[in-house]
Amino acid sequence: MKKSLLKLFFITFSILFVGCSVYSESKETAPNLIKQDTKETLIVSGEVKKTFKNDKAVRIARDAIQSAERIPGILNVSRNNLEMTLVDSNGNKENYFLWLRKDSDSGMIMYVDDTSTGYTLQQLDVVKLKKILNY
Repeated sequence: MKKSLLKLFFITFSILFVGCSVYSESKETAPNLIKQDTKETLIVSGEVKKTFKNDKAVRIARDAIQSAERIPGILNVSRNNLEMTLVDSNGNKENYFLWLRKDSDSGMIMYVDDTSTGYTLQQLDVVKLKKILNY
């Protein structure tokens, strides 16, 4: 009886262990810390210095963050050329490093508090960001 219970325990444990370690195919996106129901301001600094209080610019930045795809591994990158901050009406901030180049439709974003993880921006989002920044 004890052997049977012991075998059942190991089989159950093995199934649970394997089930918990299954790799997920879903794509991880950039962190989003501010709730969407608040009024936000977008502040960009670096090579371009602009502040946006309109919903369209904030939505473009927010969409770019949310659709960015995580770059696997730990990154060691060159210095960013832009910084982007989203501030809600309560003063809560999300700070990002941003890499955009005038001669390219690719870009990268990195959460300031996690500089080992970067996110590739979608090409359409890069075009939209560069348009609002006149970059």
